[in-house]
Amino acid sequence: SWSDHGLFSLSAAVTGQVALEQHIRALAVRERDGVTFQCSMSGVSMSRYYMFWYRQGPHGSLDWVFWEGDAYGEGFQDCLKGTVESSQSRFTL
Repeated sequence: SWSDHGLFSLSAAVTGQVALEQHIRALAVRERDGVTFQCSMSGVSMSRYYMFWYRQGPHGSLDWVFWEGDAYGEGFQDCLKGTVESSQSRFTL
């Protein structure tokens, strides 16, 4: 199950003058371990985009984890907390 071990990752996205950076690129975690992921955007306001977090599964599949509208993917709502601070261009999981 994903809760035993999970690999969370995000590739940096660059479009023109816009850059998206995840400060911890990838990390394996065990159940009940706490970890914070933070993503920041430069070059344009984050409020102009819909922000999502995905988890890469063991076979390369992508599982939707969180959407900035306070919506969580199946099985993630009870164990994760996501926030968006558009004024700070910060997206945290």
